[in-house]
Amino acid sequence: MPETNSSHNAVKLIGEAFIPGASLLLDGKILAGGAHAIVGAWARAAIGPVGLALVVANSYARSTTGKNLLKQFRRSGDEPRGEAEPAGTSPEPK
Repeated sequence: MPETNSSHNAVKLIGEAFIPGASLLLDGKILAGGAHAIVGAWARAAIGPVGLALVVANSYARSTTGKNLLKQFRRSGDEPRGEAEPAGTSPEPK
């Protein structure tokens, strides 16, 4: 019986309960997973459970959707800072 996407995500979420970045490690993204583990440990020590929860949520979101938390909640019409055209300018015709 082939595993479904839901079962993969459940295993990733259970792994995140033990090690921040586990979902990325399971995807084979060793550098990103390790970075999340280190930042998760720091966030837990410095900020507490809320900081750890944010790191875990970011890792899980990045693993399952390919986007981090900031990109998850950004509206589709928003452009990143620095790339928007200045006010009063219009694109040049081609």
